[in-house]
Amino acid sequence: MKTKLVLFILLLSLRALSAQALAPASPFAINVDAARFRYDQQAGYLEVYYGFYPQLLTYHQSAGKFHAGVRLHSRVLKTPSREAVTSWKTLLNIAEADTAGAWYHYPFVTQAGFILPHGEYELEITAEDSLGPERRVVVTLPVKIETYAAVASSDLELCKNITASEKKDDLFFKNSYEVVPHPSLVFGASTAPVIFHYLEFYNLQAAAPYRVKTFMLKDDGSVARESVKSRKFTEPSAMEMGTTNVMALPSGKYALRVALLDTAGQVLHQTEKPFFVYNPQIQSPAATSGPLPGGAALTGLSQEQVNLEFRQAQYLATKEEVKLFSKLENAEGKREFLARFWEDIEKGRGDFFPIRRSEYLRRVKTVDDRYPALGKEGWQTNRGRIYLLYGEPDEIERFDSQGVKAHEIWRYFSIENGVEFIFVNRFATSDYELVHSTKRGELRDSAWQRFLSGAGGF
Repeated sequence: MKTKLVLFILLLSLRALSAQALAPASPFAINVDAARFRYDQQAGYLEVYYGFYPQLLTYHQSAGKFHAGVRLHSRVLKTPSREAVTSWKTLLNIAEADTAGAWYHYPFVTQAGFILPHGEYELEITAEDSLGPERRVVVTLPVKIETYAAVASSDLELCKNITASEKKDDLFFKNSYEVVPHPSLVFGASTAPVIFHYLEFYNLQAAAPYRVKTFMLKDDGSVARESVKSRKFTEPSAMEMGTTNVMALPSGKYALRVALLDTAGQVLHQTEKPFFVYNPQIQSPAATSGPLPGGAALTGLSQEQVNLEFRQAQYLATKEEVKLFSKLENAEGKREFLARFWEDIEKGRGDFFPIRRSEYLRRVKTVDDRYPALGKEGWQTNRGRIYLLYGEPDEIERFDSQGVKAHEIWRYFSIENGVEFIFVNRFATSDYELVHSTKRGELRDSAWQRFLSGAGGF
C-alpha cells in the first residue's frame, strides 16, 4: 500500500512539472554576426554579436515566473590546425512573469570580444536551449585578422540603435556611444525600420579633406540609394556612423557599402555588409510580373509544413536566408519567402546545379526511406544531406565490418572532375558519419582511415 502511495505522489509531481513547462513550437535558432577592429600593431579585435529569440526557448514556471536560458560556448580555432586559441562560455537567463509581454517577441542580444594575433581562424559557436540541451545549433565563421598598413576601415557593424552614452560599464559601450548590434541583419517596418551603422577608419591624414559615400545596393548590384558627405578628421583614427531608413524598401536582400574617397573622387577604401529587408506590406516590382514557381503548390501548406520544408531545404540556403526565415512569424510571409527561395534555387546557385522543388522533395522521400538513423529522419543524417545536395552517386563502394568498421565510399564523376565522400559507421549503429571528402567546401581529413578501427575512432 505504501509503494502505491509513493507511485501516486510521484505521478502527480510529474504531471505538475509537465503542466509548468512551456515547450516551443519551432526549432531552436540563434543569429550570429561579427566585426573586426584594429587593436595594435600585432593583433586585432574581434567582436561577436549573438541574438536569440525568447519564443524559441523551453520554459519552466516557478515562483510566479517563466524561466529559460541559452548556453553559449564560443571558441576561436587557429586554421588549419584547429588549435583553440581562446574560448568564452556564458549562460544567459530569462525570468519573466508573463509571456504575453513584449520581451517574448523580440530578440535578446549580447556580445563578446576577443583579442587575436594576426592570422587566420575559425569562429565556432555552440548555442543550446538550457532546459532542452538536445535543442542545439553550431555556427562557424571564417575569420582573418590582418594588419592595416594603409588607409583602411574596420568591418561595418549594422545596429539596432546608436546613442551617446557615458556608461563605460555598459556591454555595448564603444567610444562614448552605446552601439547596440542587430545580429539577425533583418530590418523592416515592424522590427527595425532604421539601420544604424558604425565603423572605424584607420591611418587617416589629420585635417585632410575626405568624402564618405554610402551606398544601398540591391541584390543584383545596382544602386538603390546613395549619399555623400564631406569629412575632415582630427586624428589618424576616427569613427563613422550613419542611419538608413528601410521602411519604403520592398522585401529582399541588400548590401550597405561605405566608401572613403579623396577630393578627386578616388576610392581609398570601402567595405560592405549584406542584410535583408522584410516589408510584407510593400509589393515589390517582381511580385507584379506573375506567379512564382511552386507558388500554387505552396498555397495549401500550413505554417508547420512550410517550416518543415525549409528545414529540409536548409542545405541549399545561405546563412542570411536562414536568419530571415527565422524572423518570419506568419504562414503567408513564410510561403512567399519559400516560393522565392525555390525560384532562386531552380536557377542554380554557387556550386549547386539547378534543381526543381519537386525533384528535391522526391530526394527527401528517398533519403527518409533509405537513411533514417538513431531517431533522425533520413534528411537529417550525413548521407541524407549529401544525397539531397548532389543526387544519386555514380558509384557506391561498401565495406561491411570485415576487420574494419563498416563504411561506404560514394563517388560522383561529373562533379569537379570526380569527387568522393567517405562515411563510417563509427559506433556500430545505423548512422554513418561523413569523415572525409574531396569535394571543395566539404569536410576534408586525409587521415580518415583512423576511424576504421579502435573504440569509436577517436
